[in-house]
Amino acid sequence: MMPAVGLRVVETYGTVAAFLAAHAATEPESLLAQITADPPNVWLTSFYGFSPETWGFLGFSNDGQRKHFVRETQPGALVVIYGHKTRAPFAQRGMVIGIQQVSHRVNTAQAFMSPSEWARKLGDPERAEKWNLAVKATRAWRVAEESYVSIEEFAPETYSTARSQAIGSQGMRLTKREARNLLRLTFIETSVFGEIPVTAAVPAAGGEVFTPSRPGPVSQTGFFCKEAEGPKSLYVLRLRGDESAYLGRPAEGRWIVKVGMSGSPSSRCDALNSSFPAGVYRWELVHTNASAGWPLFPRSMEAIRAETQLKAYLHQHETSLGGEFFLASETAVAAAWKSAMESLKA
Repeated sequence: MMPAVGLRVVETYGTVAAFLAAHAATEPESLLAQITADPPNVWLTSFYGFSPETWGFLGFSNDGQRKHFVRETQPGALVVIYGHKTRAPFAQRGMVIGIQQVSHRVNTAQAFMSPSEWARKLGDPERAEKWNLAVKATRAWRVAEESYVSIEEFAPETYSTARSQAIGSQGMRLTKREARNLLRLTFIETSVFGEIPVTAAVPAAGGEVFTPSRPGPVSQTGFFCKEAEGPKSLYVLRLRGDESAYLGRPAEGRWIVKVGMSGSPSSRCDALNSSFPAGVYRWELVHTNASAGWPLFPRSMEAIRAETQLKAYLHQHETSLGGEFFLASETAVAAAWKSAMESLKA
């Protein structure tokens, strides 16, 4: 008779060999290898949203679905996430919003998510009994909002309305051509609950994310992080909250703003907010190239020129708070933005 522990292993993993394989791989799996495998070790599913920092797993509602996924994949599989067409945040509905790299470690959902997120899940009658059988995620990347693509365009062979329920409940493998579409998107790596946190992540093209970097000499200087060369957007962020309390003096109705440039202003805003503890202060986007109907600047030089003009205007007419931060009226911010854009026509 098989010992109780052995029975539990077989019940959960299918076979003892599958259990050993799931726990033997300690090195990160090659990302590109998942895409180029035959068939690709890349799957598709839908989420109501994408928050790997608190939800560190791929969830299933019945054991057969989870066993099927583990049986049909290799550890290190990539799971492409698109926003559920009615339950995801509006801007994410039907869009490819992220990817997870998953292990074959299995447990209950509660083991792989934050206590606060677990409590919210239990408190939602529609979600309480769903996705409670988990496969642990080890890494995750958000798709930069500026790089969103519809699921119909991304996976025209695999996705269909008729298949959407099956894709959402148990996942479906992508074709070779569809898996390679990951190389076209822009990603920002993000932390996964239960894994080592990711810090100082910047947007990167899929080709950079999935292609192994060449080893080089050990750095003799301190660590720093910057975005790669490529198309950029100018942006203005506003700090929402009690400006007077934050400054320690009356703000007199003016805003605390940050100006800068980035390939993905929305991701930059998210990164700044993730460095704040939960509270009443949050950065929000006020102006970007997209909101003004402008394309991204094809080269950093144009973005730098516009950023310099924007800062110069605010330095002259409003109050500098150091670096790229200013205390400025809404009217002045709008005028500074207009001045920066008009400077590019000169």
